[in-house]
Amino acid sequence: MADQLFIKQAKQYAEGRPSYPAELFQFIASKTPHHDLVWDVGTGSGQAAKPLAKIYKNVIATDTSPKQLEFAIKLPNIRYQLTPPTMSITELEQNVATQSSVDLVTIAAALHWFDLLNFTNK
Repeated sequence: MADQLFIKQAKQYAEGRPSYPAELFQFIASKTPHHDLVWDVGTGSGQAAKPLAKIYKNVIATDTSPKQLEFAIKLPNIRYQLTPPTMSITELEQNVATQSSVDLVTIAAALHWFDLLNFTNK
């Protein structure tokens, strides 16, 4: 459902969406011992991926909307990945990263779209 909402206004969403304070991501990053890989789930147009890319070596930013990803902020250490709304462990490893290889998982403004029980169990 969420992937269909941004088909017509993805560009306006990307341009009008406010950014987050850099201090927020500095604080979150201070809680992880390594800064190699972060997975930004439901990235939309990358408002959280951009500041995370300044701290972490690599960012995998996933979303179910191809239009949102089309207008996402492009940086060399951000890999945008179109993903289905639900994934098995095998699909997660193929599309995102292998188990225990991600230093941090973020969900900036998309948590309300998630099946939380299913997501947190994986």
